[in-house]
Amino acid sequence: MKNEDLETLLGGMNLPKPEQLAHQQELKIPLLRYKRSSRAGLWLLALPLMFLMTVILKYELGIVSSVLNFIEGLFTGVDENKFLTYLIPVIFVGLPLFSMVINLLSFSHFAFVHGNKELLITIKYRPLNLAVFLLSFAILVFFLLPDTLP
Repeated sequence: MKNEDLETLLGGMNLPKPEQLAHQQELKIPLLRYKRSSRAGLWLLALPLMFLMTVILKYELGIVSSVLNFIEGLFTGVDENKFLTYLIPVIFVGLPLFSMVINLLSFSHFAFVHGNKELLITIKYRPLNLAVFLLSFAILVFFLLPDTLP
């Protein structure tokens, strides 16, 4: 084959055209990188997890310890204070909710295609972010469920 024949053959082919996303059409909220967002989510869950572990160890398993009594005393002091009592919903609902949002934004990306009028949602597989997201959800469920279920 001659070069000219090859050029005419290749010139007549239909090339695939991948979708071109303009910079304004893509909504990507990178607050933190995915590794940092999982660490930040774990730090946000430190206080609720500390209280949760204290409750489980002290009341469910019956373990008696001065450290557990100290942690329980801290949370009891915050609960009994007239002004600090507003921290309880922030600690047990706000922090896990904020952790969920940060980790959800780290593994999901949104793109709007104007030509097709479509919203493309991409979920990237990031196990640590997904685990922190599910842990935050579990903490919210633990604190928002009623004490006795039928």
